[in-house]
Amino acid sequence: MIVVVTLVLLLIHTTTKRSLVVGILCIIFGTCMYASPLVVMKLVIQTKSVEFMPFTLSLASFLNGVCWTSYGFLPFDINLLVPNGLGTLFGLAQLVLYACYFKSTPNKNTKAEVELPV
Repeated sequence: MIVVVTLVLLLIHTTTKRSLVVGILCIIFGTCMYASPLVVMKLVIQTKSVEFMPFTLSLASFLNGVCWTSYGFLPFDINLLVPNGLGTLFGLAQLVLYACYFKSTPNKNTKAEVELPV
């Protein structure tokens, strides 16, 4: 973070260009943050189980994306709209995936019977 701030302040001399560079970096890293659960989504599809994808995290990701996307429309800030709009879509995809595979996930609360050798 300090490196980015230093480079932007030393190498870019106008406020408009600084805002553009920092905005692009925010779009890239914001999108990466929201796209990080894609690996878990792939695992859910392969195993047909939502065991590794917590519902609360998916819901929080979706709601966070909705809030920030809505806020990005107020002054129409493209740097807020792009990553958070994509985050809303990724969060929605996680919730849909959770709804599809929730029933096929075995319940952890069931007591398994273990037979001991006599």
